[in-house]
Amino acid sequence: LSEGDIRVEVHKSCGLVAQTFMLAMAEEGYDTCPLGGYDSHRIKKLLHLPCGAEVSMVVTCGIREERGIWGERFRLPFEEVYRNY
Repeated sequence: LSEGDIRVEVHKSCGLVAQTFMLAMAEEGYDTCPLGGYDSHRIKKLLHLPCGAEVSMVVTCGIREERGIWGERFRLPFEEVYRNY
């Protein structure tokens, strides 16, 4: 395996760990959201990580505000958005 292959596998494994973490947080009543498009250089600086470190994923966690952030939310009924052919 090349270094690039190993790097890809590490990031895939981190994704699976993040998924497990998010499911566990949901079980405990927390909401999570995986983020893309983050500034990994800034994150490494804030966390005092070495330059060679890689940030695989950022996951936010918190307790939901019942009103939502932008006001009341709604969902379409399941039957209106899903059809079993």
